[in-house]
Amino acid sequence: MSKRGIVHGLLVLLVISVAFSFGVPSKAEAAQQLTFGTAAPTGGWMMLGSAVSKVVNDKVAGVNLTPVPSPRGSVENIETIMKGEREFGLTMANIAMLGKQGAEPFKSQVKGVSGWFSAHYGYWYLLTRADSKIKTVADLKGKRVAIGNPGDGDEALNKEVFARLGLKWTDFKPEYSGFSSALDLIKQNQIDAFAYVAAPKLPSLTELMTTKKLRMVAIDPASLKKLAAELPYVVLRPMSRKDYPALEMPEEATMVSMNHIVICSEKLDTDLVYKMTKAVFSNLDSIRQVSKAFEVITLKSAVSGMPIPFHPGAVKLYKELGLMK
Repeated sequence: MSKRGIVHGLLVLLVISVAFSFGVPSKAEAAQQLTFGTAAPTGGWMMLGSAVSKVVNDKVAGVNLTPVPSPRGSVENIETIMKGEREFGLTMANIAMLGKQGAEPFKSQVKGVSGWFSAHYGYWYLLTRADSKIKTVADLKGKRVAIGNPGDGDEALNKEVFARLGLKWTDFKPEYSGFSSALDLIKQNQIDAFAYVAAPKLPSLTELMTTKKLRMVAIDPASLKKLAAELPYVVLRPMSRKDYPALEMPEEATMVSMNHIVICSEKLDTDLVYKMTKAVFSNLDSIRQVSKAFEVITLKSAVSGMPIPFHPGAVKLYKELGLMK
């Protein structure tokens, strides 16, 4: 073969190689890429987002759902879905309600976001260092308290709760930080207390208390009842000391809690969301195995406490199962 022939043959092979590399997508590339907004990388929401994503990716063909952290949690997850930057996410029920109303922290009414299912709930943890003199909410005055990132769901909730417990925002020193960072800050004695919504029996919190002693800040029963009456999205639930044996608290305490809900873009295909919803609730056992906090997720609870309209794909399955009319 002549030198020209050899060169020509090599060029043909190169063109074919390039054509295949660009024209024949891999399995991952062929799948529809979707994202699931969570919160802190080590928190309960990332655990749930990862568990749900694994079920969807294993059971629904042509989909690759990826959980991603969200520094601003609830608010960020709503905003990114509304902007078309993500397709799924977690948020707190109170933040979804504020979005529906167009109230702060949102500048206008949230649109384009649907409900997927109600998940587990989170306790509002108001904890302080056990070596501090803080025992009641009033004792937080003048102290450094981590309350969430600017504009996130924890900050919004804390503003509402503290005000009703008689603590003004100017009474203490707010420390803006995500939950994971707050755990590091209190471990290093850089803050005096923190207030966040997080899952029950949270592994990262349990781990922290193996080296750092913490105390629950006491709230009197009358104030708790008044709080729940004024904030309809607040649910009072008991928490046993058995959940956190190392935590300084009563044998059982009444906790402020908040429903966590999974939301999605209303632009998603109805059949796709139907298949994803069916996959999730046909494989709840594998999700529950990830954390004890997820044991409360059931088909019945999936359709309760959702402050925004459900996606039509989810509604289709819920009606088939007799959960909706």
